Amino acid sequence: MRRLKLMVYISTFLFGCIGVSQAADLQGGFLGIQWGTEIADLPDFVKVAEKHDVIYYGNPKKFYTLFDVDVPYVTYAFHSAKFFAAYVDVASIDVFGKLKDHITRKYGPPRTTLNFNEGQRIYNWKYQDTKIKLKLYENEGKMKLGFYYEPLTRKVNKAQREAFPPPGKPVFPLDERRLGEAMEVFGF
Repeated sequence: MRRLKLMVYISTFLFGCIGVSQAADLQGGFLGIQWGTEIADLPDFVKVAEKHDVIYYGNPKKFYTLFDVDVPYVTYAFHSAKFFAAYVDVASIDVFGKLKDHITRKYGPPRTTLNFNEGQRIYNWKYQDTKIKLKLYENEGKMKLGFYYEPLTRKVNKAQREAFPPPGKPVFPLDERRLGEAMEVFGF
């Protein structure tokens, strides 16, 4: 009996450790890299692209397994040399389904956004300060998984809104006041 109790305690401890380990996948970072890490601290990373003030890097020396699914490559995004997001191109609808199922089991049901005009479906999860987005671009047949560290992502979004403000108020259609002004200008 005593031996049985000991086995139950050990099993419970091991199960608890495994649960903590799996829940910690995104604890403070992504795949072992802490959010906010400086690019200078990642010597194996190679610059692959740049868009505005965001620079994208990859590590060609590493293979990845994410949520029990092998993925060929991860792209890491940096703003002001700090790591704030990671992206994975999803190769097939099979892989998409496996990722969606695994993330749902781990983080609960997603909030789903549909954009019919662009043929886009986005599944959203949140874990602490990390947003997870699994995107399906139905018209293009492309799929992508993204991880975003919210405190830095908010700063990136703010900086980009300031650098690229939305266009001003459209000239057309005219409201009643502006229509009256236009008629006066053109002598109607």
